[in-house]
Amino acid sequence: MVPVEISPIDYRYGRMEVKSIFSQENRLKMMLLVEHAVLEAKAEFGLVPKKVPDDLKQLIASSASMIGEINNEERKTKHDVMAIINVINRHSKGLGEYLHAGMTSNDVNDTATALQLKSFLLLYIGSLGSLLLHISKIVKEHSSSLMVGRTHGQHASPITLGLKMAVFLGELDRHAERLIQIYPRILVGKIRGPVGTGAGLGPRALDIEDQSLNILGLKVEENSTQLIGRDRYIEFLSLLVNISATIERLATEIRNLQRPEIAEIGEGFDKKNQVGSSAMPSKMNPITSENICSLARLIRGYLTPEIEGSILWHERDLTNSALERFTIPYACILSDYIAVELSEVMENLWIDNERMLQNIKNDPKCMSESLVYALTQKGTARSEAHEMVRKASMSSLTSEDFRKNILKAVQDILTIKEVDSSLNPKNFIGASEEICKRTVKRNSRIMRDLDKMREVLVS
Repeated sequence: MVPVEISPIDYRYGRMEVKSIFSQENRLKMMLLVEHAVLEAKAEFGLVPKKVPDDLKQLIASSASMIGEINNEERKTKHDVMAIINVINRHSKGLGEYLHAGMTSNDVNDTATALQLKSFLLLYIGSLGSLLLHISKIVKEHSSSLMVGRTHGQHASPITLGLKMAVFLGELDRHAERLIQIYPRILVGKIRGPVGTGAGLGPRALDIEDQSLNILGLKVEENSTQLIGRDRYIEFLSLLVNISATIERLATEIRNLQRPEIAEIGEGFDKKNQVGSSAMPSKMNPITSENICSLARLIRGYLTPEIEGSILWHERDLTNSALERFTIPYACILSDYIAVELSEVMENLWIDNERMLQNIKNDPKCMSESLVYALTQKGTARSEAHEMVRKASMSSLTSEDFRKNILKAVQDILTIKEVDSSLNPKNFIGASEEICKRTVKRNSRIMRDLDKMREVLVS
């Protein structure tokens, strides 16, 4: 029977280079690399003939052709790792005596997962770095681009587009720092047998484990049962969830600011080919940002089953196994995908500076804080200044009314020139530009740290 594609990850979402990391073919290869590393370590300690790891290495090169046979074997054995061992032994001349000796399934499974995550992180930091780069560019170029601030969905004091984006950049920079901090805790394996004692590996068990994981470029789980600690996976998925929340928040901001009544920034739109609506041909919908928000919500859903899967009986049971075939691959694939999608949105973002200014001019009441500040600088008590501006605001229906009412309310304190200066948004953006500069400078350091992380992962 021809395999049926059911999951949209198979045919719609995710980059192929990331999906290939979690493919059955690559998973098998990673599992066999773990077995090979253990045989290589044993050969170095004189525990197996030196030709044994070489024999397995030759089979790894053709392992993809064995997938069908392995699947058939698993249907008989009801055991995934034993099916692999049986098929490899069937294709080898002298591995049966040595392959998997002293090991348990999760020595192979968990260590193979770490290898997959190592490959994933190399791609993911590239996706995250690209997103940071595009946001940083906007922060630099628009550090003084005026726009209305908004709180509670209402106009607030003016800010700059650069400052708005600096908030997101700072948040994503912190996520990058978290990733740099935690990846050594994530990329760990274990070779200690079914209950974590290493007894089946003999007196040099820990030496074999250390050398095997050193060959694979992984760290050692300090204290294991049959599994590595699932707190590691929970920490990793928690970070992916945290990043997805920031990405969704920025995508939501873009969707809101693209609304026609605001129209300050928005997604690029291929006017020559892209279709916004099957019914209304005039529409240019922010579909990529909406898609990002939808998938980010799904990513967050993978954390709960991973937490549930960590609560195992004694040294292990199987209640984590099935769910982790979904949680880890799907969370990784989709986390990378939405980072790439948002990076493209930011790269092609349209920005209407004139509209941002016009929205401020259309509602001069957004300068009320500036007027309160000006009055206090002339010696008016802050509470009194607040009440004067509040009353003038509440009785104003139009922009003209507001200026007129303000001039009347403060005529004994501020001159017309001082009022107009207070109503000029350029005069009330505070330290916005300096904050942008500091954020960009910090981001440059984070980008260098990500490069160093990449170098470690490659080595």
